[in-house]
Order: sequence, then structure tokens, then C-alpha cells
Amino acid sequence: MSKLSDYLTARAAELNISQTTLAETVGMSQPSISDLFNGLTASPRKWREIADALQTPHEKMRDLMIEAGRDGGKPTRLPRSVTRLPIDELTRRDPYEPNATIDPGVKIPAASRYGRMLPVLGEAVGGSDGEYTFNGQVLDYVACPPSLANVLNAYAVWIDGESMYPRFRSGELAYVHPGLPARRGDDVIVQIRAREEDMPPRGFVKEFIGWASDHLVLHQFNPESQLKFPRSMVVSVHPIVMSGKY
Repeated sequence: MSKLSDYLTARAAELNISQTTLAETVGMSQPSISDLFNGLTASPRKWREIADALQTPHEKMRDLMIEAGRDGGKPTRLPRSVTRLPIDELTRRDPYEPNATIDPGVKIPAASRYGRMLPVLGEAVGGSDGEYTFNGQVLDYVACPPSLANVLNAYAVWIDGESMYPRFRSGELAYVHPGLPARRGDDVIVQIRAREEDMPPRGFVKEFIGWASDHLVLHQFNPESQLKFPRSMVVSVHPIVMSGKY
């Protein structure tokens, strides 16, 4: 298990706090707390409440979460329902595809001496599929490109991992336009509902293929594969309009 799991287990034992008591204290389900203690998840939405209940500084808790999420040995946390889809099952794009707007929950600076600034959202949690968690955290602010200057709720994400190489390299910054409809062949960041209660949505940077019946279909470059998510699990599909190393 990760250092996060070891620390939480030891700290709860030291304070004589059971998982059930901790779950009731922070307003989460006991199975969700159990998953956290067993290393199955690393970024609970109520991590601050958990840190407070375990008398742990927020900075220490956050560092442990980030380290656990970037652990190279951590298994990919794709939903159990994700399957591969033959290309001939694809149908035409549904005009009612999800395209929700991400609200980071913070006030975005309108401008600086460099112009408007965009928030960088989402924490990479590791795994071969380049997964992110969208828990409302703003990791950084970057200068807004002119093409997004008038786009409400535009944002950026850091590319993590090699799942979309050579299209994207790890460390690149991808700029996202939440208001554009996704078209076949577009690079997108997709938010998928977490299967665990009280967990934030997970994000994946992939190529948009289309909708097959009631499923969203995405293409991954490395390793080459197609992913299929039930429509009910899809929170949003946002096109990436540009990217770069700096």
C-alpha cells in the first residue's frame, strides 16, 4: 500500500478512531473510507475534513495524496464498465451529448499585467490511462491565449503520462474550450463520474470518436485502444483547442 494508506491506518489507530466513526464524522460512507485506507483511491473530495478528524496538517495530507496518486505501481482506476468497442458499432454523433461547464469553485482572476489568466485544473493520479481527479482544486494560473480571451470558464490541464503520446507529451499544457461541441477526431478532456460515493469526477485526455447507442467512445494512442463509457457516467466532454510545452 501507499504511504498515504499506511499513515491513515496508523493515525486512526493512534487516535482510536474506527473507519465507521471517521466516515460519520466527515459525512462519507464507510466503504469510501475503506477504499481510501486500502489504497484504492487517493483523492477524496472531503480530504480536508479527513485531515482535521485525524489531526493532520492539510499540507501533509495533500503531499501524501499527491505522492499516492503518482505512485507508478498504482493500478489504473478505470470504471469496471469500460470495455473495448469495435469501430463498426459506432453511430453518428448524438446532438445531445453532455457538454457541462466545469465550475472550479473559485474566483478566477480576470487579468494581470500579462492579461487574463486561466486556472489549471485537476490532479494527475497516475496509471497508464493518464487519469485526473477534478476536486475543485486550482493547481496554477497561466496566461490565457487570445483565442480563449472571451470564453467563459475556459481552463487548462497539465498532460500527465504517455497514454496519448505522440499526440501529447507528458508535461504539456492543454487549453480547453468548454463551450465547443466535440467532433470526431477532436482531442478532448472527458469527465467521468467516480463509482465511489463522495469522490470527485475523474478526467481523461483522449481522442473523441463519437457516441455508439448510449455510450461514449474514445481513442487512446498508447497503448492503442478504444474506451467505452456509459452515457450515464459522462459528466462532460470538452474539446482541447491548443497545447504546448510552455
